[in-house]
Parts: sequence; C-alpha cells; structure tokens
Amino acid sequence: MRIILALLALSFNAADNFTTYRCLQQPVAGFEVYEANPLAAWGFQTVGLANGLWLEMALCLVAVGFLLSSRMLPRTLTTALLVVLAILPAAAVINNLTVMQELGIGLLD
Repeated sequence: MRIILALLALSFNAADNFTTYRCLQQPVAGFEVYEANPLAAWGFQTVGLANGLWLEMALCLVAVGFLLSSRMLPRTLTTALLVVLAILPAAAVINNLTVMQELGIGLLD
C-alpha cells in the first residue's frame, strides 16, 4: 500500500510539474496566469521556472524516500503523509488542466 501511494505521489507530482510548466512557460495574451503557491512562486522567481520545478521534484523524491525508509515515524503517520503527498498534486493537476483548457493551452503544443 505504501509503495503504491509513493508511486502515486511521485506520478502526480511529475504531472503537476509538467502542467505547471505548460501553464507558466510563456504569457497568454489577455490573461494573468500565476503560481498560486507562494513558496513555489518565490522559488520560481529565485531559480527560474524549470530549475524550480526540478528542485521541487527532487524534494518530493527525498520526502517520499524518507517516508518509505524511516522508522522514526509511526507507520500510520507515514501512510497518511503519503496520502497527502498524492492528493495535493492530484488536485493541482486537475486545476492546471482546467486552466489549460480555458486558455487553449495544449498538453504538447
């Protein structure tokens, strides 16, 4: 179960990063598209969009690896945290896909 959750968390995180990149890579005439997460927005301003997304993916990988390997936390807590790490980016992907559809941004344009 925890392995499946970890794979879901990493997959949804990668999908979130990809769709975020598609939304933010270039301005869309007539629209203000921005990163809603203030910490991520700061990171993108600091190191750039692509580097910020790679850094965020690396942090997610480290967090998931820690949760899978650590014996410091109770198993129920690590499972719950993995659920959160899967649900949050899944919700972001849904939001990003909605924005992309409304703005006419294709997945692979």
